[in-house]
Amino acid sequence: MTEKITEKQKNDILDAVRRAGRGLLTAHDIESHMKVKPGDANFATVWDVETQRVLCSRLHEIMPEAGFLAEEDAENDGDAYAERANANDDSITFIVDPIDGTTNFIHGLSHSAVSVAVSACGSPVFGCVYNPYLDEMFYASKGGGAYLCKNGVTAPIHVSDRTLDRALCAFGTSPYERSRADVTFELAKRMFLSCREVRREGSAALDICYVAAGRYDVYFELHICPWDFAAALLILTEAGGMMTALDGSPVDDRRPTSAFASNIACRSEAAAILSTPI
Repeated sequence: MTEKITEKQKNDILDAVRRAGRGLLTAHDIESHMKVKPGDANFATVWDVETQRVLCSRLHEIMPEAGFLAEEDAENDGDAYAERANANDDSITFIVDPIDGTTNFIHGLSHSAVSVAVSACGSPVFGCVYNPYLDEMFYASKGGGAYLCKNGVTAPIHVSDRTLDRALCAFGTSPYERSRADVTFELAKRMFLSCREVRREGSAALDICYVAAGRYDVYFELHICPWDFAAALLILTEAGGMMTALDGSPVDDRRPTSAFASNIACRSEAAAILSTPI
């Protein structure tokens, strides 16, 4: 469906996401402007809500025919996934996360991102993930390769060729579902004993993009939502990597999933570790 997205629309989306991200740099007194959402340790701030409102308004101007699956709406809408799953094959949907890494944002950790994907038929055809703190824009079009624009300089990115013994592996803790903690940390321990080191930084979108850019070599998490991974999934795929559910089944940006993203060189060995029963 990429023929439905013009180069001007892609550039306009990148500009809208960059502007939204830079707006986060002005945030202040964040912890006093937050609310608790359903789930364990699940928070939103006034900046999540306002960034989403402004960003979606601009995206609607760019592609008025597109629908939306946006985090701060979908988590309060039980029919959101069903509507996406039943969408017409020709439908286009923006999948929006106004702040991926909200807990980092609340604590001033400066490791959060704005993520936007354009999806058709449950598969992203354009995606971008922007970290305003480092001025890093990761983006990709289906069939067009993956790129990183940093400080105005754009270059292609590709996954690493490191084997697992040399790998830096990232993981997410599914913090909104803490019943998964025992399995998560046992898998992290197994990976730690098999790779060079592990990291937990708190933004699934950036973690997957870092695999795409060869900074990480593996990333896994037991439960993430479409707004967490849709844009980064395309960026990773176009960078030569692969992402499935932990059991190896395909992921679909119309519904939540577990996630196993990696380069090709260490995939088989990492898959064996992550799929071994606990």
